[in-house]
Amino acid sequence: MKLYSIFSILLFAFTFQLKGQSISPQVFGSAGNYYAVGGNSVSFTIGESLTTTLTNSNNKITQGFQQPSYMATGITEVEKPIYDLSIFPNPVSNVISIINNGNTFSPNTQLIIIDVLGRKLIEQPLNNHQTLIDLQQLVAGTYFIVIDENGHDSFTHKITKVQ
Repeated sequence: MKLYSIFSILLFAFTFQLKGQSISPQVFGSAGNYYAVGGNSVSFTIGESLTTTLTNSNNKITQGFQQPSYMATGITEVEKPIYDLSIFPNPVSNVISIINNGNTFSPNTQLIIIDVLGRKLIEQPLNNHQTLIDLQQLVAGTYFIVIDENGHDSFTHKITKVQ
């Protein structure tokens, strides 16, 4: 009877291990979800604790159950900006000049000065040749020049106002 009990326990343990090895990988994360629309799907986890890191001399990739394959995404640099403008001086104390170097703007193109919170502070039409903007009423800080052509922000440039 004793031998039968030991044999039964070993058989049960061996069977349990085989089933444990046949389970597909599970994600152990604190949160996540899966969305599918048409032929596209997105799945993600937050706080995934089981990951693998593979490295070689130049590359490092960390992969978990949510990342079954590696896909590199490149960002191409814009070779020529949409507008060829000269904006000076920067930093500016009183008046900033914007010189158009060959662009033709539609009649309703607006030049907007916004602060770092996104508030419109100055809005005026953009001249096709040279536009001067008086910034004396603004306090020292960082601002953005935005060109709005036909209701679309198409150019942004950072300027610094000094006293």
